[in-house]
Amino acid sequence: MIGPAQPLREQRLVFGEVAHIYDRQRPSYPSEIVDDVLGFAGLEHDTTTSVAEVGAGTGKASVLFAARELALTCLEPSPTMAAIARRNLTPFPNAAVEEASFEDWQPAAHAYGLVFAAQSWHWISPELRYEKAHHALRAEGTLAVFWNVIVNRGDDGLERDLNEAYGDLSQGKWQLAQAERAGANNWVIGEIEASRLFAPAPPTVLRHPWKRTYETNGWLDLLSTQSDHRMLDEDTRARLFDRIRAAVDANGGRVEVDYVTVGYLTRALRQEDP
Repeated sequence: MIGPAQPLREQRLVFGEVAHIYDRQRPSYPSEIVDDVLGFAGLEHDTTTSVAEVGAGTGKASVLFAARELALTCLEPSPTMAAIARRNLTPFPNAAVEEASFEDWQPAAHAYGLVFAAQSWHWISPELRYEKAHHALRAEGTLAVFWNVIVNRGDDGLERDLNEAYGDLSQGKWQLAQAERAGANNWVIGEIEASRLFAPAPPTVLRHPWKRTYETNGWLDLLSTQSDHRMLDEDTRARLFDRIRAAVDANGGRVEVDYVTVGYLTRALRQEDP
């Protein structure tokens, strides 16, 4: 007998299935990225100019920017993620969470001095992400998008064992050279330039390296929040995680991760500019 059809899962929203694990295990961002973004935008001491965050998640970046007393609106489409973001932002009355996608958001035209996205810009519809950001930004307002990128996850022995654990699955394949991974989102540069809505000069590129060590359970928790792993069926994911656990335990029970936070900053042209 065939049971009821299961609802289709949208990959960009599966993080909400494990929102509490996401909040506990996903890393934050270096404070330097906040300094760089606000310095570029000229908002270091501005508490009145409107700022919007795209895809706030549980507020990992939100709290860093809210702590600078910005007038911040955080957009997050997942109800469970938005609820945790509100809790995390409780100490900051200057920040509000709006349960909405960037696509559905209806901002006042040219009212924002900064629109930023941490770990989320690639999920936004490419047909409208730059057009809508430009619509929201005042002339010379800043668009800032950034990601944490893993460039190394342990020594060669662990890397070999992890690749064997994944087998034919595409997740976890380490096919890019370190330099390529550090610039893994350089497609943003081409998209910004092609939009013709932002300064004709190339976007400013930021790179901040840092490290974090995960014990075996923490590493598996982190993987459980990644959308490609979440999209696996439960049995496949369980078998994969058993193999990953064995690989990490056989290599000291920890994964020492080298991260680079990579960011791209640009300024909106005036509305009348081509």
